[in-house]
Amino acid sequence: MATGEFQVMKVPAEQLAGVLHGQVVDPGAQPTNVVHRNEGWTVDVSWEVAGELIDWLAGRWNLEIIADLLGGGETRHPSPPVELTFTPGSGRYTASVPMRGQLSPGTYDLVVNLTTTTAAGTAGALGGFVVISKIVVKE
Repeated sequence: MATGEFQVMKVPAEQLAGVLHGQVVDPGAQPTNVVHRNEGWTVDVSWEVAGELIDWLAGRWNLEIIADLLGGGETRHPSPPVELTFTPGSGRYTASVPMRGQLSPGTYDLVVNLTTTTAAGTAGALGGFVVISKIVVKE
């Protein structure tokens, strides 16, 4: 499982800190880096925020997978991103992004991109990313 960067507001780590993980999982729930396009593979993501300010968080998490085809272009999945509401008192979150049929055959760099939207609907100051190693998508 890849671990990534987590950005928080400019506050001391004891007040708010986080960690973000992501991995590609095959239909048998096993981590992999080779998938078949039309099988039920997913990108499983988990993240945790902790600290004194956890109960003050309000808004939504926005989760998407950025797929960069080597020698080609970048796509984002799903569209629109998965939205999860902040859970007061709990800083643990998980999501599974279904990727069946989303990518053409090829080799990709995958990045889990996590951002936030405030309760007022503006861009939040929390977020992070995980670079997942290259994956090969076969027909």
